[in-house]
Amino acid sequence: MGMMGRGMMGQGMMGQGMMGQGMKGHGATGGDAMEPPVAFRIIFALMDADGDGSVSLPEFQGAHERIFKAMDRDKDGKLTFEEMMTFMHRSRSSVPQQ
Repeated sequence: MGMMGRGMMGQGMMGQGMMGQGMKGHGATGGDAMEPPVAFRIIFALMDADGDGSVSLPEFQGAHERIFKAMDRDKDGKLTFEEMMTFMHRSRSSVPQQ
């Protein structure tokens, strides 16, 4: 199962803390307890390549392939921990602060 093991899917990005009862008021990602944060809607729209309102397996895989390629700085087809950390640090620092 790789990095997205059984426990992560239930409590990961779509888990209670990010999208459901755990959210109170407006957070950095927008929305409220009853509505998904704006960031999730944007990610979904970017993954839904054909705009049909759903994400197929090929669309999901394509989005993850683009992320992998963006992380793979030396283009060797493998990710090192350092490449992942560099990508995450660069992504976090490039997000405009409010």
